[in-house]
Amino acid sequence: MNGNKLKKLRKDRNLKQEELANLLNISASTIGMYEQGRREPDNATLKKIANFFEVSTDYLLDNYSSSKRDFELIEKGALKKALIEAGYMKENEDLSKEELERLMEFVRANKKYIRKDED
Repeated sequence: MNGNKLKKLRKDRNLKQEELANLLNISASTIGMYEQGRREPDNATLKKIANFFEVSTDYLLDNYSSSKRDFELIEKGALKKALIEAGYMKENEDLSKEELERLMEFVRANKKYIRKDED
């Protein structure tokens, strides 16, 4: 597994190694070893990591370069996290694929407007 990708995914979600470890029910030192490339996850753990971050196992294993689809999955995961943190949805609640797609389109379409307001 590409430890740098795991580390980036974890940091993108503002998670410490210990927090991710608790969410995945493994030890923090194991996360550290995965990120350093000193240890490889078993298949079940690899799937759990991929599902948590909403990326493919191929992405984590570097079986191909990052695709547009992988970046979209990461964006959707970040959007869901932001909606949960803002109180618009619950942790155990899921949006349909269509709802996520519409939200992502809304964000993309309004990105220029949102950034303009920041200036």
